Amino acid sequence: MRSVLFLLLLAGCATPPRRAEGPGATEVDRVVRDLCDKRVALLGEDSHHGSARTLDVKVELTRRLVEECQYDAFFIEAGVYDFLRIQERLDAGQPITQDMVSDAVGGMWANEEVAPLIPLLTRWLREGTVVAGGIDDQVNRGTYAQREMAPELLPALADSRRAECGEEIERYLSWRYDDAHRFTAASAARIQGCWAELAAGASTSRSHGWMARNLERFFARQVAVMSRPPPPEGSPTDWSTFNDRDQSMFANLQWHLSRSPGPRKAIVWLATVHAAKDLKHMDDGGGPPVPFGSHVRARFGEQAFVLGFSALQGKYSLASTPRTYDLEPARADSLEAWALSSPSADSRYVDAHQLRENGTRVARAVNYRWMMAPWATVIDGLLVFREEAPPRPRALPSSARAE
Repeated sequence: MRSVLFLLLLAGCATPPRRAEGPGATEVDRVVRDLCDKRVALLGEDSHHGSARTLDVKVELTRRLVEECQYDAFFIEAGVYDFLRIQERLDAGQPITQDMVSDAVGGMWANEEVAPLIPLLTRWLREGTVVAGGIDDQVNRGTYAQREMAPELLPALADSRRAECGEEIERYLSWRYDDAHRFTAASAARIQGCWAELAAGASTSRSHGWMARNLERFFARQVAVMSRPPPPEGSPTDWSTFNDRDQSMFANLQWHLSRSPGPRKAIVWLATVHAAKDLKHMDDGGGPPVPFGSHVRARFGEQAFVLGFSALQGKYSLASTPRTYDLEPARADSLEAWALSSPSADSRYVDAHQLRENGTRVARAVNYRWMMAPWATVIDGLLVFREEAPPRPRALPSSARAE
């Protein structure tokens, strides 16, 4: 079935891009032009998820790609679980609220810059204009996944296993660990075994089975990490956990796309370190990182586009928290300094052709660390701001409100 969908996707007629050229065109117009006729638009951001101008533009790009370029799928680096619950409600003709959508997007993006996305996404989901999903197997805190998911899934187990698994899983989700009850590789393995039983066929619905499979993958990584001895100081980076997580995210993307009867045009909202086509330049001897974007590129080829973001200077935060960091002024030999060599420009879009022309150059387009790389092999476009700023936090929705 997936191979048939893939052939349909390749054969589909691309939407002609909306042309935005000439003296009135903005840098964002140029980005829209490059993304409009693609099948997968990977919208990156710094690994801390705490850059306000980047988030502002990503919300605007999401709106324009849906309204102007007929994108009809939105996937985000958040837990798969809450979005599956939202889809179940939609399929059953039940209402969904903005609080549900905000929970699904997650606290990582609980800020004023991303706030305009929530009513848009809620309306699109209600109208059926867009399908949405999480691509991560991690559990967002304070959400359906933490509060209600386990009680809904566990009844599919036999009575004896239900009680045993329920106690282990509830302790983890509420994090009730102490000196008498520690979270160890053994306890993680027991929880993994519970989800493996559900994933093997005990679940009562396709979405519940997929939730269980994701939880099994998540706890398998936990077991692997906790079972490994600490690496010697100065040893090469072990990318195995990163690679396993990104492979899991790609499996979720494939699963989401397989549920549609025809090809879709998908926006994927995630960190650039995951969106990247290739991160071989980050290999320090421990083996190369294999990001989510490399799997997307292998499947979709030139129909996928990776957009990165950077800045000359400014500040950023650790997600929507008060922890802020200074960006040192851009190096004179950097791609960022080249992009904004004109003192009058507030931002500059560096397209694929310009990335190729610049060859191997120093930049901080992945996670605000200076790296030397042939950037055209990492991303397809880079939007550089003169100054970045931390996002403005907003209160998480009250999940206790009536739905």
